[in-house]
Amino acid sequence: MRYASRTQSGFTLIEVVIVVVLLGIMMAGMTQVFVSTIGRSHEPALRQKALAAAEAVMDEIVHKAWDDNTPLGGGCVASGTGACSGGPAAAGIGTEETGRTDYDDVDDYNTVRDQDPPRDAEDQVMNGYAGFSLSVFVDQTADWNGIPAGDVKRIRVQVTTPTQETITLTAFRVNI
Repeated sequence: MRYASRTQSGFTLIEVVIVVVLLGIMMAGMTQVFVSTIGRSHEPALRQKALAAAEAVMDEIVHKAWDDNTPLGGGCVASGTGACSGGPAAAGIGTEETGRTDYDDVDDYNTVRDQDPPRDAEDQVMNGYAGFSLSVFVDQTADWNGIPAGDVKRIRVQVTTPTQETITLTAFRVNI
């Protein structure tokens, strides 16, 4: 009687162990990348919220009068530059109003610093902005597009997210 030889095919125990170890190493690397990505996934949403707050505050500011002495209904004040020779004298950068609801001109906002959380035009805390901070800077530093520095106010609104990323918007308000 003759026995037929059988050839067996398959994996040895060593081959299986090697594959399991390699898969474990790859999964560990992929898990680390996944966790790192998930940890930063909220940053675009925070950035969008900061931008929305900055835009709201900037919109509020640019719709105020250029100066405390700006005539009712608009018009320029005499800044000493010759661009606006008529009208009342310019008041300059001041901090005469004490509360946000009283702010009636651009430079009043120059006192807003590190406001955490940011406040709206009614001086109410902006819901959903815990951990964010707002700062506003108003200055007259240099001529802008041929307009003398005395007739231009630069407004910078900065909103900082809880992750310390700062969104800055800049606008210029002209004495007209």
